[in-house]
Formats: sequence, structure tokens, C-alpha cells
Amino acid sequence: MLAARAGLRECFVRRYDQTVPDVEWGRGARALLVIGLHADRRQVAARARERGLQVIHCDPEGFWNGGVFHPYPLEGPQDGDLVCNAPAGQALPALARQLLEKAAA
Repeated sequence: MLAARAGLRECFVRRYDQTVPDVEWGRGARALLVIGLHADRRQVAARARERGLQVIHCDPEGFWNGGVFHPYPLEGPQDGDLVCNAPAGQALPALARQLLEKAAA
């Protein structure tokens, strides 16, 4: 529900074993940002790469439960993808600052 809380229209990209529908790409889209706890968006990321979009994974590659960190590997990152091994609450503000600095330069 992250997208809905941000006021964005949301579409599903995976539900159990259902077929993944095509994603509507916004005009001018340059990247796909994959955020999640063990987010498996391999088919969507492959479609993004086919369109020349940069794929960015924001995932700590694990989760905390009961004070214990449970690691897991990301599914599907490819050469050329960017991987940020941090929770979204830490990574997204840093990414926003970098983009603002780049735009101001």
C-alpha cells in the first residue's frame, strides 16, 4: 500500500502464480524503482530493461523479526542494475537528495 499512501495509482505485478500483466510506463520514465521486503519483480524489471530503463532495487536483503535479522538474497538483479541495501525509509530520502543535487548542478 506504499503507492496508495503516496497518492499514486497502483497496479499489481505479481499475485501468487497469476500471469503478470503488462505495466503502463509513464511517458518520460527513465527508471524502475523496486522497493520491498523480498520484492520479486523479475518480469516487470525485465520489461523495464527492454525499454532501456534503469532498474533500481531498494531492499535491505533481509528483515528484522523479534530482534533477529533474517537475511535473504534479492531475486533477479542483473548487471547494470543499482542495488541499495537499506530500508526504504533510509534509502529514499538519500536518493531524493542526490536527484535534487544532480538537477541543481
